[in-house]
Amino acid sequence: MTMPSVAIVRTGIANTASVQAAFARIGFASQLIETPDEVERAEYLVLPGVGAFGAGVSVLERLELVRPLQERIAQNRSTLAICL
Repeated sequence: MTMPSVAIVRTGIANTASVQAAFARIGFASQLIETPDEVERAEYLVLPGVGAFGAGVSVLERLELVRPLQERIAQNRSTLAICL
């Protein structure tokens, strides 16, 4: 059985290596993403943060990810936000 791949948004403000390691430990493949198109295509998406909401939103705005993330959440697609 093939495990699904998890897309992890690379924001530059979170420890994505730890998030990737956690998914690897439970047998999930993961990939780092940072474009609106990748956010839209991801079956499962993780948005990691470090509790720095303002800094996180600034990065998401710069990467033009706010709207794709809002649409994804409005569509009730699998999205996990950690500490953001």
